[in-house]
Amino acid sequence: MGSRDEVVLLPDDGAVLPADAVAAITNSDAYPETTGYSKRVDYVDFEIYGKPFTQVVMTLRPETPRLHRGRRIVVAAGEGGSDNGNGFLATYEGREGIGPWLARRGVTFVAVPRLGRWNFLAEAESGSWLDIPLGERMPVFDRHRTQYWSADDYTSHASQGQASPTGSDTYRLPREGSALHDHMLAATPDALVEGYRRGVAFALAALGATRDDVKLLYWGFSTGGPFLWALARSIAPDGMLGWGTSSTGIAYFHARVRTGRFDWPYENSVLRVRERGRPDFRFYTEHVEEEARERWWRKALAAPRFKSVEDTMMFYNAAALAEHAGRLWNADFLPREVRGRGFAALVRDIVEPCFPAPELRSVAVWEMNGTLDQVIQPEKVDAARAVMEPYCRRYRVARLEGFRHDILHDTIVTVGRIWLRVVEDGYFD
Repeated sequence: MGSRDEVVLLPDDGAVLPADAVAAITNSDAYPETTGYSKRVDYVDFEIYGKPFTQVVMTLRPETPRLHRGRRIVVAAGEGGSDNGNGFLATYEGREGIGPWLARRGVTFVAVPRLGRWNFLAEAESGSWLDIPLGERMPVFDRHRTQYWSADDYTSHASQGQASPTGSDTYRLPREGSALHDHMLAATPDALVEGYRRGVAFALAALGATRDDVKLLYWGFSTGGPFLWALARSIAPDGMLGWGTSSTGIAYFHARVRTGRFDWPYENSVLRVRERGRPDFRFYTEHVEEEARERWWRKALAAPRFKSVEDTMMFYNAAALAEHAGRLWNADFLPREVRGRGFAALVRDIVEPCFPAPELRSVAVWEMNGTLDQVIQPEKVDAARAVMEPYCRRYRVARLEGFRHDILHDTIVTVGRIWLRVVEDGYFD
């Protein structure tokens, strides 16, 4: 099959790795399994803006860790917009997910699902949403909640256009005055990033490691990306792994500006829960035969299949961010110490995750996408780079011919092998 260096080729910066070279990586035996692994799910409880939250931490720990220059390799991952981290365990095809694939090769994989996306009421602490009808799903932020939200807690509406092009046709809003409404008010962008911070810190402590003991890499698939970028402000990684990764809110807006579109800041997305139903699923699977799509859809229903407070930050819906801050400021549950810092400080904290962090000066970025990516096309990748590269230590873009916006089996083995080579070659050193 050839040596690793002969098979796992890396394209020049900004270049496309052609289909034959991609296929050679996909079908190779480069980076075989080296170890078993264990899985554990932990909960980290904390309070922010006067409300309780539970951060889930899913760790896949290899029995024999892969080391790079004496340091354990740890990948902290944020899930896509319809998932809650379980999509890293298995693919729609029923194959092994990217988390186990990396763990079997010695990489410690830590999934840190965003607040509100884990169903704490599911059996066996699985996080599954399968028993909740799609049209009734709303975020669950606290593991101590004993019952699911009722229909009196929210209203449902037909979508009338939004930033996402994927075909979400329904959205829900929490009823003002409900406990759900107040909890969503406290779930600001910085609150979600704080959940990530606590989750990664917990995972490192559970490994008995400090930040400097590990080669720490972040990867956010799709919607997970903006939150991993923002996490660098408090825990800077050695590098950002890229595959189908969305950038910061301001970088997304820049991509829009390049096309002469200026509408995103005005989108009315505050406290919106956007359903990711069949139209959205079809958007990403148009190339799949109908029978397989239906089979995959049934598996997809175990995921949340909604986006809630993420959209305002991810799409830089600046007006919605400001409204969210204003409504939270007026809430009677806002802690005195937060109010004592002043209104301007609150607004700044909520908006700040949309922008590049100064701490990225020490971070190397390996950005990678497929040429057929349905939502992060090459021009959007380049627009994001124009915003983010000046803040980073190194920045490189790779493109894989013929690949789409997914983490299916062929994608996993191809992207995983490229990632391992990039790490071994010292790109993040």
